[in-house]
Amino acid sequence: MLRYGAADARPAMTDTAATNRPSEQPPSGQSGGGAPRPGRAASVEDQPTVISKQPPIIPGTAAVGPWPDIRPGTSLAHFQLLEHIGGGGMGQVYRALDTRLGRTVALKVLSAQQAADQETLLRFRNEARSAARLNHQGIAQVYFVGEDRGAAFIAFEFVEGTNIRDVVEQRGPLPLAEALYFTLQVAEALAHAAARNVVHRDIKPSNVLITPNGTTKLIDLGLARMQSLGGAASDLTASGVTLGTFDYISPEQARDPRNADVRSDIYSLGCTLFYMLAGRPPFPEGTVLQKLLQHQGDEPPDIRTFRREIPEEVSQLLKRMMAKAPDGRFQSAEKLIEAILEVADRLGLRLVGRGQLAWVLSDRPAASRIRQHLPWALPVAVLVIVVFILHFVWSPETGQFARPDENNAGQKGGSQLPWFAE
Repeated sequence: MLRYGAADARPAMTDTAATNRPSEQPPSGQSGGGAPRPGRAASVEDQPTVISKQPPIIPGTAAVGPWPDIRPGTSLAHFQLLEHIGGGGMGQVYRALDTRLGRTVALKVLSAQQAADQETLLRFRNEARSAARLNHQGIAQVYFVGEDRGAAFIAFEFVEGTNIRDVVEQRGPLPLAEALYFTLQVAEALAHAAARNVVHRDIKPSNVLITPNGTTKLIDLGLARMQSLGGAASDLTASGVTLGTFDYISPEQARDPRNADVRSDIYSLGCTLFYMLAGRPPFPEGTVLQKLLQHQGDEPPDIRTFRREIPEEVSQLLKRMMAKAPDGRFQSAEKLIEAILEVADRLGLRLVGRGQLAWVLSDRPAASRIRQHLPWALPVAVLVIVVFILHFVWSPETGQFARPDENNAGQKGGSQLPWFAE
C-alpha cells in the first residue's frame, strides 16, 4: 500500500478495465470535456495506442472496421464480448468473458487495416507469443491469440485501474514520492521483459495503469513493436502510432525502431516521469516532425523550471534517463532501479519489503543526513574543537598550553581536560 502524509494524496481510483471506461463527463483536458490543460496540445494522447476514455460512436454497440457483427453481445472464438472499453490505431478493446475458463479478459481486436496485411498478422502472432512468456506482477499478462470470422484478436489480463495519463489529468502533477514509486515499478517490469529479450517500445502514461492498491501494470507489451516497424514518421503514423506516442519516443527509435532496446524504454520512462512531475511531456507542442526533431536535438527543460521544490538528485536522474545518446543513459533497467533507490534514500524515502513494494514518507535517515552534510560538517567540527582547546587550555601569559593545576586536578571545579606535553 502507498502511504501518504495527506489523505487526499492517493490516486483517484475508479472502476475501470485496462484504463478508464467511458464516462459521461471526462476530466478537463480529455476529448469531450473541458479545455486542454495549459502547455498540453489538445491532440496529445487523446487516442492512446491501446485504450482511450473516448466512447464509441454509438455507446455499447461499437463495431470493428468492416465487421459490423462484432459488437458487445457477440463472440469471437470462445470469448463473449461484454463491453467496449476503448480503442486506438491498432483496433478496438472489449471487456470479454473467456467461456472456457470463466474469467474476464481484455480482448483487443485488430483493425481492418492491420488484419488485412499478412505480414502484420504474422508479426502479431509472433509478438503475442513473445509477450506471453512474460510473467510479472507489473505486466498485464497475455492469455490467448487467435482469429475468428476474419478478425484477429488477442486476449490479455483484465486490469482494474486508471492510467497515469488520466490520473494526472484529474489531479495535476503527482507528489514526488508517488511519481518515483510508479517509475520504480515500471523499471522492474522492464527489467523482467528485457531479461527475456522483449522491448516495449511504447512506454507512455496511457500504457501504465495504476491499480486500486497503488501498484502499476504495463499494458501493450508485444504489440508496440508491430506498430513501430517501418522507420519513417509517415510509416509510424500509418501503422497506428498516435500523436501522443511521439511525446515519449526515443531519438533512436524515431530513426529506426528495429534498433530500439531497453535503453529506449528508459528514455520513454524518463519522459513519463517528467509528465508525472510537470503535468506535461518534455516537448508538448508542435507537429509530429517537430516533436521528433526536438527529441533528436533539443535538451529537455529542467524539471525544476516547473516545480522548484524538486531536488537536484531527481533533476539529474531525469537528465540521465532522457540523454540523447543511448550510451549516456542507464545501460539496463537494473541500473535505473539502483539509481532510483539511491535517490529515494537521499530524500528520506524508504521501501518496506520487496515482495510488496511501498513507499513510506519518513524523516531523512541518519546515514543520508550524514552523507549530505559531510562536506561541511567535518571542517566545522574541527574548528569547534580548536576554539574549545584555545579557550580552556591555552595560557595567554606564556603563549603555551598550560598544565592543569596539580592541587586542583580531580577536584570539583578543577580542570578535567587531558593536558598536552610541553
